[in-house]
Amino acid sequence: MRKLLLLSFLIVGVLSCQPDGDDPISDPTVLVNKDSESLNTRLSLEGAGVVGIISSDVINGRLKEDEELAGKVPLIMVSQVDPPLYEGKILKATHVDIADGFAYVSYNTEGAEFFGAIEIFDIADPLFPKITSQAVFINADINSLTYKEGKIYAAAAFDIDKEEGIKTPAQLVMVSVVDGIFTSDFTKFDIEGWAAVDVSATDNDIAVASGSNGLVGLFDSKGEMKAEFPMADLRSVKYGNGVLGALSGTEGITVLDPASLKVLSTINLERDIAESKRTLDMGPGFLLASEGRKGVGVYSIETGTLMQRLDIPLNPEGVAEGDIVTNAVSFDDGKVYMAKGGAGISGTQLMENDILEEIGILGINGSSNFIKAHNGYIFVASGSQGLQILTLTDKDELALDPGIVCGGFPAYEGSTNLNVNTNEVMEFSGAASLKNVNVGGQLTFCGSLAIENSLNLNSGGTFMMNGSFVFGQYNRNNTLSINSGAVLKVSGSVVMYGDLNLNSGATIEFVGEANSLTIFGRVQKGQDVVIKGDFIDTENKLK
Repeated sequence: MRKLLLLSFLIVGVLSCQPDGDDPISDPTVLVNKDSESLNTRLSLEGAGVVGIISSDVINGRLKEDEELAGKVPLIMVSQVDPPLYEGKILKATHVDIADGFAYVSYNTEGAEFFGAIEIFDIADPLFPKITSQAVFINADINSLTYKEGKIYAAAAFDIDKEEGIKTPAQLVMVSVVDGIFTSDFTKFDIEGWAAVDVSATDNDIAVASGSNGLVGLFDSKGEMKAEFPMADLRSVKYGNGVLGALSGTEGITVLDPASLKVLSTINLERDIAESKRTLDMGPGFLLASEGRKGVGVYSIETGTLMQRLDIPLNPEGVAEGDIVTNAVSFDDGKVYMAKGGAGISGTQLMENDILEEIGILGINGSSNFIKAHNGYIFVASGSQGLQILTLTDKDELALDPGIVCGGFPAYEGSTNLNVNTNEVMEFSGAASLKNVNVGGQLTFCGSLAIENSLNLNSGGTFMMNGSFVFGQYNRNNTLSINSGAVLKVSGSVVMYGDLNLNSGATIEFVGEANSLTIFGRVQKGQDVVIKGDFIDTENKLK
């Protein structure tokens, strides 16, 4: 029995189809669990909170730590998700798709055995993700998936010796979902090859990759194949900018017409490591390819020329050279995120001159084999360590409120450590991520602000925040201290993963309406503390 992990593409032909009407719960090879309470015991706040983004210049010693400038991307980890288990085997996340307030995650198992899963996460509330449904495949790896118009399409590899009713190990699996729940049978379509490894939805069809010989194929929503294109050693397929890109480990990138699969252009790449994870993504007018040790290549879709190369900025000690590779790349709202194995996650920002500039390296633990960013959400797959769910808190300031006036303040361009001395007045806007802030005078910030380690409001100090404010990391001894005579005035939302220390005589004031406060850390409150204004205390820590 062979189990190929080659990332190759697509569908050579629909040879058979399982009959419609099977209840997924009654299928003995697919175990469906809709008990959200039991599924969510795998979610935890371990590591949750503000994610520091460190410049590669600091890590590589080209810049002193106290010279580091504040980040421009306020980012928080909202949950750590342990991997699912089946019969003691760890299922590892392989792919994520995000649409309409839900995230769809696929899993497989390393080695000769075939175990996989599909899980659905409700992410409508960015602070409280939850698993709504799970399907475990006891005879199959699920290598990739995509969501389109109420259906999940999954690229799978089945144990043909155990799974009845199929003729090839490679399969396209389809299932309907509504509100995070599987609502139909799991329909399987035979595909020539040992493993279907990737899938992408075009405007009208589904493109799938399968087989060691390599094929890109187009299927309609009923599973009928419309076209096919042979291509060896396929790794990834991605639709965007009106074209379909196909990545091969030996033939580079082929740009195809998404309706006919006719070749539009080709991009030559160096031969890649065999049987390794690689992905494609699209930005405005360009294509991004993860290229292992070479980082990410950014290519013009129109001309096929290399526009820019995003190298791996970090070579950490104690990590094997073979684990310092770019496995996946994801583009979202002008930002590019790269999963680089043992070198972690790095990000870049698309600037006005169409050049990508480094944001930095995300301060999260574990090796990264896949990343998906969409609408401010970021899912990082870390093999046996499970998933990490992150979200951006980058948003504009709220409507102006007489209590906190925001008018033409400059962006913060200073150090990651900010000190506002007594009698000083500082006013900023935009988005910033800092490590430590000390306020003795008056600080106003309009927009989105994240503070990683400490915030201290000295006696007589005032901090006015209009927009979104996130503080600290869970269970890491980070403290926000408001001393006697100091005032924290807020219009918007506040999330505290660290601890809150309200000394005697401290004041928290919410101005305007629709304010919210979420505190995950501990609260210590002295005497004569004043808390006033209209706000929702989601965790009932203050009221």
